[in-house]
Order: sequence, then structure tokens, then C-alpha cells
Amino acid sequence: MSADRATAPIGPPARITPALDGVPETLLWPLRSRAGMSVLDRDFFDDPMAVDLLNRIDYDFARFGPVSHWHAVRSKYSDDLIRAYIAQHPEAQILALGEGVETQFWRVDNGTLRWLSVDLPESIALRAQLLPEHPRATNVPLSALDPAMMDHVDASRGLFVTAAGLLMYFEPDDVRALLTRLAAVCTDLPGEVFFDTIPHMLSRRSLKRWEIDKGYVTPPMPFGLARREIGQFQASVPGLSRLEAKNYGDIAPARGRLIYMIGKTPILRNLSPMLLYGRLSAP
Repeated sequence: MSADRATAPIGPPARITPALDGVPETLLWPLRSRAGMSVLDRDFFDDPMAVDLLNRIDYDFARFGPVSHWHAVRSKYSDDLIRAYIAQHPEAQILALGEGVETQFWRVDNGTLRWLSVDLPESIALRAQLLPEHPRATNVPLSALDPAMMDHVDASRGLFVTAAGLLMYFEPDDVRALLTRLAAVCTDLPGEVFFDTIPHMLSRRSLKRWEIDKGYVTPPMPFGLARREIGQFQASVPGLSRLEAKNYGDIAPARGRLIYMIGKTPILRNLSPMLLYGRLSAP
């Protein structure tokens, strides 16, 4: 027996214990939801890589409460938006802000797009541990608010920005400044942006203490937005246009009838989280 064979590890690789807290720890929540829905409702959302990642991480995912489909709805919707954009701009750069261990690249890759994942250093370190390298996928360990991020952005062949589960953790003025910087680089082709928001009620709750389940407390989320404020918000960001808002129930009404009805009721619709999709172009 060779020395290599004699010392080869036996059994599956050791599970990884993530050293995360605060906002970076939140990346584990949508991972758990995507993996859970891939097992419970595969016909609706199928992400086998997320299931594999979940099994390789040593963490008490039950802290996030029961598996729900909301993160899968968000991922499914943004997948469709990216696919539509790269059908028109097949070599576009997809800028994934605060991506954590999202596996979207492998779900939507058309063979020519370029992927740029930007997240805090500890999140990128975990991503590098868990996900395979790819010549068209680049990880950048920076805050999305760091202006140095823009050195990595190339909008010459199109730019699609996705910021799922991120912007609510920023101050409102920082959100506007970030979107303004991104719009300013879209000089050759119009870009597109997808992000989600929470209502002011949930934002205020997070600033006090929002305990989800089993002691897990969300980080503060200072950026909240009501549907009635969308026009005003769009006007405050130079280069942002055609901003459309959807309720989670609009995307999957059969899986969220209560949310769907809230989104259709004028008095209650401002209490609903939103999925926002708009256009970016240099003013």
C-alpha cells in the first residue's frame, strides 16, 4: 500500500463551523430556507447545491424557526429576472451584493456571463471554503458600501445587480448613494437591479430587538420602505428608473394567500415586504 493510500482520510469531510455573527450570520438563514424548500417542495424550487452546503455546515439552523418558502420565492424571482436580462445581454456582469453562500451562479449560468460576488471578508471566506472556483466567477471581500468595489464593476457588456437580503441593513442615505454609484457606470448599456425591502414596522422592530426563534435576534435593519414611498425613493436616486414593486404573494400566490391579500388591500399593502426591480442608467 502506498503512503498516499495509507494516509488518505476515510469517510466524509469534516463539517465546517462558520465563525459568523451580526449581519454575516444572516447568510445562513436563506441557505437553510432554500435547502429546506428543495427537499419539501422540489417542484417549486430545486437547489441541490444548497442541500449539499447545508449538510456540510455545523450550525444550529433551527434557530431560524420553521422552514418557510419566502427566501426561495425571492431567489426564484431573481433567477427569472437575471435569465431575462442575459437573454438580451449574454456576456453581462452579474454583481451579487451580500451574496453569502447563495448558489445562484450555478442556477442561471448561460456559459458566457461574468459573476462578481461582493461580501464582507468573513462571508467571502466561508463562500470560498464551500463553493467551487469558476473562471467566470470572482469573489471580492469588501462591503458593498466600500467605493473600492466599483473598481471591479464592468458594465460595458451589461450589468445586473442583485442585492437580495442586504439593503435593509444599511442606512437609507447609504442605500441611495450605493444605487447612484451603480447607475453612474451604466453608460454603454442600461443595467438592471433587484433588491428587497421590509416595511417600516419591521425596521422599527429590528432596531429594538427582533427575536426570531430560539434566541436568534436579527441585526438592526434601519432601511424600511412603504409601497406609497416608491416614487419618492426612485426620484431620490439619479439614474434609477422603472422601479416596480411586487409582493411575495404576487410571485407565489398559492403559497402565500395572506401575504397576497395584504398586498392587494390598499390599507394594508404598506405593511408588506417588497421585491423591487428597476433600471439603472447614467443620468
